Amino acid sequence: MKITNFYRIILPITLLIINSSFLFSQEEGYLKTAHDAILNKQYTIAIQNYNKAIEKHSGYAPSYYGRGLAHSYLKEYKEAIEDFTKAIELDPLYHEAYYSRAINYKNIGKNNEALADLDKAIEINKVIPDYYYLRGIIHYVEKNYDKSYNDYTKVLDLKPNYGLAYYGRGVVNKAQNKKDSAIKDFEKYLELNGNKDNLAAEAQRLINEIKNPEE
Repeated sequence: MKITNFYRIILPITLLIINSSFLFSQEEGYLKTAHDAILNKQYTIAIQNYNKAIEKHSGYAPSYYGRGLAHSYLKEYKEAIEDFTKAIELDPLYHEAYYSRAINYKNIGKNNEALADLDKAIEINKVIPDYYYLRGIIHYVEKNYDKSYNDYTKVLDLKPNYGLAYYGRGVVNKAQNKKDSAIKDFEKYLELNGNKDNLAAEAQRLINEIKNPEE
């Protein structure tokens, strides 16, 4: 089963917000430069500017969060986890940091830690579909199919056009031999997303496999 694109998780760059009332203008400049660098995929430059901002003010959680994002995109997962942990230490309600740390825990195979972070992120903010989506993926990997199904369904309650959640739920339904439900989910995925995730051929293959198991 093709999983590469299905398991691709996007870090929440747009959640990085500069609180200008909290910082001096020089620090704002470093953070703005760093944020723009992340958007332009210049992650090393971003880290350099976050370092400068942290030198000026070490108690501002978004600086560590932003640097954690840059480390994540460079696949420097240990450093990213350390930065997200510091952001959480400074702001225990920073649900974006829990989510981003969960992504990095997942990337190094620490699924239990990732699930704990996602549980906390959802406890703080219950209305962000991506949190349930990632948790659904991890529950599927851990063969917790009922929990995975429930998470994908919650995603669709919150955002009915979230195509990948239909694909994920279809995979879960197929694993549980719920053939009709799996086909409906894969077909809905194709209707919503087409091939923008490079999964159309795989979704169609899975539909054909369910309909014609002997072939």
